[in-house]
Amino acid sequence: MKSLSSTSNLLWRSSLCLLGLMLALACKRAAKDPTEAAPTVPSVRLYVASTVAGAMEPCGCRKDMLGGVDHAAQLIELGKQEAPNSLVVAAGPLFFLNPELASDRRQQDIWKAHGIAAAMADLKLAAWVPGVNDFAAGVDEFNALAKVSQARVLGANLKADAVSPAATSVIDVGGKKVGIAGAAQLSSGRLPEGVSLVDMAPALRAAQKTLRDAGADVLVALVAAPRGEALRLAETVSGFSAMIVGKPLDRGEGNDAPTPPVLVGETLVVQAPNHLQSMAVVDLFVREDGVTFKDGSGIEAQERKESLERRISELETRIEGWKAKGAVKIQDLNAREADLRVLKGQLGQFEKPVAPPSGNFFRYDLRDVRETLGSNQAVYARMRDYYKRVNDHNKTAFKDRKPSPAPKGQATFAGIQSCAECHEEAYAFWKTTGHAKAYETLVVDFKEFNLDCVSCHVTGYERPGGSTVTFVENLKDVQCEECHGAGSIHADTLEASDITLEPSRALCSKCHHPPHVADDWDAGEAWEHIIGPGHGKPLEGDAKKGEEGSGGAKHSGTGGAKG
Repeated sequence: MKSLSSTSNLLWRSSLCLLGLMLALACKRAAKDPTEAAPTVPSVRLYVASTVAGAMEPCGCRKDMLGGVDHAAQLIELGKQEAPNSLVVAAGPLFFLNPELASDRRQQDIWKAHGIAAAMADLKLAAWVPGVNDFAAGVDEFNALAKVSQARVLGANLKADAVSPAATSVIDVGGKKVGIAGAAQLSSGRLPEGVSLVDMAPALRAAQKTLRDAGADVLVALVAAPRGEALRLAETVSGFSAMIVGKPLDRGEGNDAPTPPVLVGETLVVQAPNHLQSMAVVDLFVREDGVTFKDGSGIEAQERKESLERRISELETRIEGWKAKGAVKIQDLNAREADLRVLKGQLGQFEKPVAPPSGNFFRYDLRDVRETLGSNQAVYARMRDYYKRVNDHNKTAFKDRKPSPAPKGQATFAGIQSCAECHEEAYAFWKTTGHAKAYETLVVDFKEFNLDCVSCHVTGYERPGGSTVTFVENLKDVQCEECHGAGSIHADTLEASDITLEPSRALCSKCHHPPHVADDWDAGEAWEHIIGPGHGKPLEGDAKKGEEGSGGAKHSGTGGAKG
């Protein structure tokens, strides 16, 4: 019996050891699981817009420009496959380009703001914190626009009887509670009467507590403030998963460069470029309780990566244009293509970010809003309705707006037919240029009476003896006189001294300037497209004639118009 008992004890101990080993192996495998099976579908995706500021779509002379609410809507639609649970948020001005409205543009700007508000509803904008520009048309119009957008207006430190911003909002996204708070540092002197502000920090801190008490899985702060103030606020009021920043005020059509994301403590601070050039995308992967998220995207390298991507995109656009127009020597084209391969090689050296082995983490990306994304047809239809409405209104509202007469003894704008009577070759060449079709590009899109557009598509706009938004007879398109000067006296006297024979290329910048063209747009390269035989270049087979001019009034010029 003793021998049997010893055997039993041995077997029992062996079983325990084997069980312990199996449990240890199981635990070891379990510890590896988060790394081996890091999630690829985010629990929540945030689409971030900063300082939209009245940007319905870009205006310019190059293809695939940045911006457009219809393209932004399409970006979000395409993203549903990779991130079904998403939320759109914004910070800073949404509706107006400037903090005040010009009297003659007021109606057009308000209708445009309503078009943007309706587009925000189509994008399913969940919440935004306003900027100064949003109050440009007054409190009543602000409230009307907010209602159309269907988004929650947030402003924990914004106080007003007529405006009802909320301090917080909790939204269920795919079973996760996303708690959002808003605060704005706006210039009180620019706010409508009855609207006031209190300090951001204590208001945001109280809002954060409210969201924590509500059991939020993710804490997001929307802040309209100068970037430095926003970063200090992230330090002062720590504990937010992400802080979305927009400018408190914007002015003019200039586009800002992208701002890299930063970590302030454990808060990811994100600011997208203004005018909806791009949307920041923050993917949040929730694997445990708590609102802290580790970096899963290597944001320290993000700025260098984005800089490379911008340079590659710009170079690709230029190379494509050169190939299409034959505007560069083959050796120069080969050199630029070699540069492009080097840049792409550098981009390929960036290692793919690895998710942290455990805990919650985020991934960040900046996605350009471009025409190549496609257009959301519902949003595009709203845009067309806006342009048609403005066209019909302005055609009537400004029907009596005629240009001021030229002072006695000074030339007026005669129109290109007066030029063509003598300058047949130059006129024939001009007809082949894009300038000769400038006005038609507005007509097909219902924009010929739009105050945002017409000035760069007609000749002599708002100049004595020139054109206006409705008074364009004989001055449609970008004609000779746009650069050579008003030509009525020259047409009557045939004296070349009354016009500019060789216009400065600096004239191009009146219309061809950022954001309408790329920052590296070169007037010298563009110049080659607006000069030709009989217009700055000798006629074929008659170099001498081209060099000496064609006699009389048929002089050889070197400019087209608005280069």
